[in-house]
Amino acid sequence: MPKMQLKQESRLNGVKTNIFNIEDVAHHLRVPSKAIVKYMCAELGANMEQTSIIKGKHTYDVLLKHLDKFIERYVLCKQCHYPELQRFLEGKGELKSRCNSCGKSNSHDSMHQAGKVLVNFLKTGGTGVQDITEKDKVDASDDEEEEKDSEPKEKKEKKEKKEKKEKKDKKDKKATVE
Repeated sequence: MPKMQLKQESRLNGVKTNIFNIEDVAHHLRVPSKAIVKYMCAELGANMEQTSIIKGKHTYDVLLKHLDKFIERYVLCKQCHYPELQRFLEGKGELKSRCNSCGKSNSHDSMHQAGKVLVNFLKTGGTGVQDITEKDKVDASDDEEEEKDSEPKEKKEKKEKKEKKEKKDKKDKKATVE
């Protein structure tokens, strides 16, 4: 997970803390970024503004402590402590998860602000199942395709430069003959 990057915006009464890379952090934790920000706001007693701004002046240490609590509560398995959870809804919006590592079924707090965001995310079609290895395979195949495509581009560029040089030489010859 990348380190959170914070910036204090405004001063005095209107101070706000902006977490610039909340999307990257959320992507690596495989949760919606709104859930992380909502959790921090609820724990800090602050309001949320836009998608990455928490009202008030908050230090990195305080926000990191709350992020760790969020991870412990919603991302890690309660038995094996691995982040291999597949989230799903059971009954009338009860947030549950199953660990891919140990197979334990976990229950999460769906009444907390962050839990409500996760429930809504799953209700609107967000998947709690994300295969990390499948994403890595897709990224690796994209890299291979880019490498394949880059070779012909280099050849084309060399060919174009050669043609331009030949045209310039022909013009120079005509200019010298006349």
